[in-house]
Amino acid sequence: MATVTTTALCLLASTALAGCGAGGTGETRSAGDLLDDANARMRKLKSVTVDITNLTTGGGTVTSHLVTDLDDRCRSTTTWSGGGVLEQIRLGTTDYVRPNRAYLQKWKKKPGVTGEQKLWVKTPVDPASSGGDGLTSCERPFDSFGTAKKGDSTRVGDTRPSR
Repeated sequence: MATVTTTALCLLASTALAGCGAGGTGETRSAGDLLDDANARMRKLKSVTVDITNLTTGGGTVTSHLVTDLDDRCRSTTTWSGGGVLEQIRLGTTDYVRPNRAYLQKWKKKPGVTGEQKLWVKTPVDPASSGGDGLTSCERPFDSFGTAKKGDSTRVGDTRPSR
């Protein structure tokens, strides 16, 4: 969920900053106007692509590529630096999953797998798992981080305000 929140905040910030740099009209927009504009643009999105690379404590990387309609249809590919790949397509209440040989050998402890996995496994979505099964949720709700108010500075999460 932290990734979703971070992604949404990054998208919101980039949209707001784009509003600051564009123009040339000489018009000064308030923080509230910029926030309202960014919120309106975020709510109009019909799909989002999210690319993430994480460093592991062992020195490797995990990369994820997700394309989602923000609701119940998405495609995700997660790749580990050790060679493991897990592909997922979610269509409503059904997942289609395809792990490669390296994934099966390392994470599923199936050393006898010698050939590449070419088949997709069809499985129902488990609404109770909340990502605990290693599969990606397509839902990416947008929640603004607040409303702009004139006055003293405040914190957003654990981030101190800049002065």
